[in-house]
Amino acid sequence: MATYNVRDYLEVDRWVDGRYRPNFPKSEEEKEALRSVIYSAHPDILVIQEMGTELYLNELQADLKEVGIHYPYLFVAKGSDKERHVALLSRVKPLELIAHTDMVFSYFENEIPVKRGMMEVVFQTNGIKWKIFGLHLKSKWSDYKDDPQSNDRRRSEALACRSRILDLQKQDELPFLILGDLNDTKSTPPVSLIQFRGKKEVAAAVEAKDSRGDRWTYYYEAEDVYTRIDYIFKSPDFPFQVIGNQAHIYDGPFSLDASDHRLVWVDLDWEGAN
Repeated sequence: MATYNVRDYLEVDRWVDGRYRPNFPKSEEEKEALRSVIYSAHPDILVIQEMGTELYLNELQADLKEVGIHYPYLFVAKGSDKERHVALLSRVKPLELIAHTDMVFSYFENEIPVKRGMMEVVFQTNGIKWKIFGLHLKSKWSDYKDDPQSNDRRRSEALACRSRILDLQKQDELPFLILGDLNDTKSTPPVSLIQFRGKKEVAAAVEAKDSRGDRWTYYYEAEDVYTRIDYIFKSPDFPFQVIGNQAHIYDGPFSLDASDHRLVWVDLDWEGAN
């Protein structure tokens, strides 16, 4: 089970070899590195951030099949962001695929949607139904001078997603995992809101580190800063054990050639349940 921000797998304005190139695709070198990372981690279920339309996800699916890992099930959850989406590649057949695009909140006297919505996917393993939620909260870029790093907006998005998750849990009581890029670090309000409502635990962050013991998942090249902003959370009643009681951060070859994020994965004991 993995989460991975693949950095603009779409056509977008880019600087390429010192030149500004509008509506330019992700380079073949980056795509090759990306496939290498995914193949090395070999997740059964992959939640993706910054994926383009189905055209691009179909391309990635086909290219991964060429190198030896086939994901027969795929889904793009389209939010109000017309370019970057949360998506799914899975070797496990989903029972349900849902894009939550109707979550809104008040922001500077306007009602606006959670930018990338939220993906909900239901599975059944060994007779037990469970689900994942895929998130990608707003980045720190902002065009509001009163919220220069989108801290208020990101907090409101986290609150809206948490509220929807808890409402859904009241209806079906299914255990769940939350995977995604929260664009914030461990002690910030968005990350805390995903984990708690008051004193009630909603989902616990699974500790993660790479083979060297480092915990960063994102490299911001402009400031030469390394932070952890990509997470896997599990509900208190999640029935399958996390093997080794921790998640893993990929630090093998080509990691930062593929994306400015590192893939985070967790191995689960599917045979034993609580």
